[in-house]
Amino acid sequence: MFNLQVIRSVFVFTATNALASGLPLLLLPILTRVLSPEDYGLVAMYSVFLTALGALTGLSVHGAVGMRYFDRDKIDFPKYVGSCLAILVATTSIVFVSVTLLQVPLIALTNLPGKWLLIAVLTSGMQFLLLTMLSIFQSAKQSGMFSLLRIGQAVIDALLSLVLVVSFGLAWEGRLIGISVAIAILGTISLGMLFYGRWIDLNIRVDYVRNALKFGVPLVPHVVGGMLIAMVDRLLITNYLDLASTGIYMVAIQIGLGVNLLSDACSRAVSPWLIEAIKENRHQKNVLIAKFCMIYFAALLILALMVGLLAPWILPFLVGQAFMNASSFVMLIALGQAFGGMYLVVANVIFYREKTAYLAGITISCGILNLALAYFLLRVEGLQGVAQAYATAQLLMFLSVCVFSQKLHPLPWFEALRSLFRGKLVA
Repeated sequence: MFNLQVIRSVFVFTATNALASGLPLLLLPILTRVLSPEDYGLVAMYSVFLTALGALTGLSVHGAVGMRYFDRDKIDFPKYVGSCLAILVATTSIVFVSVTLLQVPLIALTNLPGKWLLIAVLTSGMQFLLLTMLSIFQSAKQSGMFSLLRIGQAVIDALLSLVLVVSFGLAWEGRLIGISVAIAILGTISLGMLFYGRWIDLNIRVDYVRNALKFGVPLVPHVVGGMLIAMVDRLLITNYLDLASTGIYMVAIQIGLGVNLLSDACSRAVSPWLIEAIKENRHQKNVLIAKFCMIYFAALLILALMVGLLAPWILPFLVGQAFMNASSFVMLIALGQAFGGMYLVVANVIFYREKTAYLAGITISCGILNLALAYFLLRVEGLQGVAQAYATAQLLMFLSVCVFSQKLHPLPWFEALRSLFRGKLVA
């Protein structure tokens, strides 16, 4: 399972994430000295709103494309992709109209101007195209093409943001233009790649639409639950404290991205092989999966602790003085991201077994818990309390998904642990 190609993929995905996620981090020393905490708060709210729209524009069926790639010998895969694109067009149109009608309450909730709410809808639709192409490249183990798209988006985003914010003085709007234009360009390129590579056929099949919706619709509450865990904190901070506090919290999240960088890269690289091993369901492969998970979980926790411990020392070099308070809760955010990375690996079993409705129930429950905890702890301990709620909810979601995955596909954890104690990493 963990041959040279897997190791190469892990390296490529890690390097890709390092560049793609590292570029915004490299912008911190510049942007945090040009933008105010309030400006950063508006950037954070746009990111939250854009992520929220991602659950609705396309209904997350790009994930179905990635999973059905493994069944392409049984289905007409290009028509399946085309059917998913039809879902995107329909849902994006509905969301655009809905956001137009609900602009007043959404402006009050996010503090964003109405035009940026509508731009976010269109950007979310373009992001779906990019995610669809990335899903195919990931499943096809084409890490090089995956990297080209991801790094291309990050470079365009960073360069445009720097020029518009620093040279043209567009402040937070310059950053939002950089984010949106980068996604729009790479979304357009992805659409061209889908046609050029003959990955898409616009002859829509109703049964494929039903199958994609069966996968995606149950994921909507799952994504909403994930947002309640990962992003409701910024909504609460904005509405109960102020935009400046949201900007400081956003900086802490960006500092903790090192953990997310590793976990996302490993998850993307290992997922295709993990799914193939689940299909085989051989005892030796199951032992190997359990060993990998335990080593991986330990590595993530160690990395999170290191990020948290080093944060007070590295923040003075990375951010302006106005953002220094972020160092006090980086540790909690990094631990939360580590638990999220553990969840990504074990959730593959649920996605492959198409039990996304159960996953949605777990995520929504943990999301509601996070909302309640964050609301209470925000009033008691401020930003520190919000970070505590985030880490707690991420831990509970990982444990819940781990238990459910074990029921769907039992792994020999104790046997794997004994084997590790004997010093056997592979056999």
